[in-house]
Amino acid sequence: MRHSVFATRMLCDVANERGIATQDLLAGTTIRPVDLDDPTATIGAADEIVVARTLLDRLPETAGVGVEVGGRFTLTHVGLLGFAAMSCATLRELLRIAVRYFSLTMLHIDIKVFEGTEDCLLQFDVDHLPDDVRGFFLERDVAIITATVSGFVYPVVQRYAENMAIEVAADEEAVRPLLDLLPIPTIAFGRAHTRVHFPRAMLDEPLPQADRHTLELCLAQCDVLMQRTGQRQGTTAVVRTMLFRDSGGFPSLPQVAAELGLHPRTLRRRLAEDNTSFRQLLNEARAALAIDLLHNVGLTVEEVAKRLDYTEVSAFSHAFKRWHGVAPSSYRPTPPC
Repeated sequence: MRHSVFATRMLCDVANERGIATQDLLAGTTIRPVDLDDPTATIGAADEIVVARTLLDRLPETAGVGVEVGGRFTLTHVGLLGFAAMSCATLRELLRIAVRYFSLTMLHIDIKVFEGTEDCLLQFDVDHLPDDVRGFFLERDVAIITATVSGFVYPVVQRYAENMAIEVAADEEAVRPLLDLLPIPTIAFGRAHTRVHFPRAMLDEPLPQADRHTLELCLAQCDVLMQRTGQRQGTTAVVRTMLFRDSGGFPSLPQVAAELGLHPRTLRRRLAEDNTSFRQLLNEARAALAIDLLHNVGLTVEEVAKRLDYTEVSAFSHAFKRWHGVAPSSYRPTPPC
């Protein structure tokens, strides 16, 4: 993955204020100081991780530094995607667009949205990141999200706050200033995951700055950027992201090909060049989402089978056992805080 250099520039600004030189932070990466001032520059995720690790190694106290970096972001820093988010009609539309265009963000965390019968779950994962930088990127990215969308999402959150709950896999002292910005009274720290539990009805609440015309204009430009991003990142990575952008209702190969501006045969060939196939990637997505829906969201086996596009529960159960070696009924939901 490649991201805009802006997030690293913001990190360097915080480091400079703490007496750490930019040149020292960039040592061991391919990033040049001049790149930080180039609005078109992109950098690899591996280099971003090295810079974050260097910062953490040089600070005597690291708790809260991620919040400090992420809290400096504004909606304008997110570019076209930020204006698209602000123009969405509902929280459901906002989440769908955020997941669809996730590769255009500067985030390192994985975000998953699960919709149950009455309640929903928003989960932030960092297990794919190196142990020593997980806390930093969790703090930074949640702070970025809060800083950029709270202005127009806050009224909806405020109406449902009493029926919401937050679990945080971080130190209370580090993230308390961030969470104090939210009117949610039920917050538990030291948990295994970072999640937001909220009523399903919130998804269809109207947002105050919705504008369909602006949204369509911004999304048209986001599609162009996505295609360029896909060309840089590789077909397999982009297809995998597209399959994971919803907790079900997977797009077909022709739909994915059309979105990427490719003929289906061309997409098959490119995936084959990466020693994979659309069916294999689809099975990977289903296998991962099945566990999340069963274990974290608490859906029944029948509900998960339907969500993952299986017409027969028996077919889903057979596939699940092939993927994980046990029956789906072996999984039990994790109780919320």
